[in-house]
This record gives sequence, C-alpha cells and structure tokens, in this order.
Amino acid sequence: MEKELLIKFLNGTANAAERRQVMEWLEQDDSKENFDRFLREHWKNVESNSADNTDYPLLLEKIHSKIFPETKIRPLWPWGRYCKIAVSLFLFLASAFFIKQAVDYKKQDPVLSERIIEKSTGEGEKLRLTLPDDSKITLNANSTVYFSSLYGVKERIVRLSGEAFFEIAKDSLRPFRVETDGIVTTALGTAFNVFARSGQVSVALTEGRVAVDGPQSKMELEPGQLARMDKAKAISGLRVEKFDAEKITGWKEGRLVFDKKPLKLILEDLERWYGVEMNIDPRLNLNRRVIGAFRNKNLTDVLTGLGFSMGFEFNINHKEVIIKKNRL
Repeated sequence: MEKELLIKFLNGTANAAERRQVMEWLEQDDSKENFDRFLREHWKNVESNSADNTDYPLLLEKIHSKIFPETKIRPLWPWGRYCKIAVSLFLFLASAFFIKQAVDYKKQDPVLSERIIEKSTGEGEKLRLTLPDDSKITLNANSTVYFSSLYGVKERIVRLSGEAFFEIAKDSLRPFRVETDGIVTTALGTAFNVFARSGQVSVALTEGRVAVDGPQSKMELEPGQLARMDKAKAISGLRVEKFDAEKITGWKEGRLVFDKKPLKLILEDLERWYGVEMNIDPRLNLNRRVIGAFRNKNLTDVLTGLGFSMGFEFNINHKEVIIKKNRL
C-alpha cells in the first residue's frame, strides 16, 4: 500500500475509490500489523525532522474531533514538543478509529455490500416468503428463488428454478421481474404462477397484467392466459393458451388436479410434493392418462385413488414407495 494513499486516507482527503482501495487492503490478514508499522515509521520520521512545519495543535484537534465529536480539547501545557507526545497518544486511537470507519464505509457502499440471497425447498416442502416491498412468493417443492440483498432499492428482480406463485405489490417506478430459463416476466402489481423444469417453462396469469419476454418473441398476458415454452421441441417460441386456475395454482392450497395427465408425470409430481422416492414396477403402463382431483389428501389417500383406477398396489416404507402392478 502506498504511503501517500494512507496519509490521504487518514486525513480524510481520499476520494471514494481511494477509500475503497484502502479498505480492501485493511481486510487482508497482515494489514493491521503493516498499518501500525507505517504509523510508527511515519511518526519517527517526523520526530527526527528538524524542519518539520506540521501544525500539531491543529492536527491534534482534528483527530480529537473525529474520535470525540461531542467534546473540545483544552490546552493544559504549552504547545510544542509536548504536543507531539499528545498526538502520538491519539494516533493509536486514530488508527483504530479509521479502520472502523473503513469497515463502516464498506457497509454503506451498495456495490461492495450487495449479496445474493437464496431460498430453497426440498422434496415435500413449501415455503412462503415476504419480500421487503411486501410482495409475496409461495415456493413449491424442490424449487429455488434468488434475489439481491438490495432488492427494491433500485430494481425488483428475482431468479427462479422450479415453481412459485407470485403476489406482487404495485410499484410503477420499479417493475417486478422474474428471470427463469430464458424467459423474463415483468409485472407492476399482479399475481401469477411460474413453472420452470426440464426445459419446460410456463407463466400463468391469475390477476393483473404481465409482459413475457422469450428468446424469440414477446407478449402480454391477460388474466386466464398462460404462456408456454418447451425447449425440447423444434419450435421453442412462446405460445398462449387458456388455463384452469385450480389445475395450475391449486398446489399452493394443497389441491391436486389432474386432467388427462400421464401417470408417469403424476408420480414424478408426487415424489416432489411429498418428498418420497418411487420404486415403480416396469410392467406398469405409465403412459395412461389420469383425470381426477384430490383436496388436502395425504399420500396414502392419493395413491389409493390412483391405484384403484390405474391397476396397481403400493407399499409406503418411510421415504420409499413401492408400486407394483396388480395381479390379474
């Protein structure tokens, strides 16, 4: 670290970039020892310099005013060489003070203090979050949401992996954005569901208005509309369709609704929602489609209903579910 920069830092003439540079240096393991050595050497040079023109009373007063701003020093002896002794005593306090100031500066610097907050759910878990602007996120099982610690200061942006339902507080100056798997959904004040798994992304609007920006197209949705993109298909652009709110968002209220959904996908959903692992008989036809609804049912009740119509029996052993095809 350059001595000239440290001197500017100590006397308060360093600019923001220079203060940041010194502060980053002070975070290093050996910086405190080097900083103390610098103070001792600098003071020794001053003591041995007969041509020293430093205004020590003024220097002492400045240091004192920074450390003890509520009091004023009063001279008890003539200024002169004794003042150097007084200043040297204050330098120890000053060094600790300025190091603390550097740490406080870091806390106040929005660039250096920003961090990414991550909230996740495991299999069988759901999580409800309230953001600083009072927007609410309901996170489905096996999902993750990321947002900045400075969320709402200048912008409102979150990133999602999995599935979540968003209830957004209105703020015309700072639109709310959800970034997920190549799609950006922008809203002011609204409620919508976002799903993003295995290359399939969907945005279903239940209230208000949102703009959905995909890799190849952009559109605005009205309540009851769903924008869908499937990266596995040749045409990966957005397409709009109507949706049943209970089928899409019922999960957050414990309602499971299946409308001609393949048994394979249903069992995969149940693994995530209930936090279990399915051991499935390979003889079972997993392509058969299911129509049905379950409201606030436990896993045993759901599998009992499915097994009756799909022709299988099951056994639940802690976190493992064994599914076998019925014998004819």
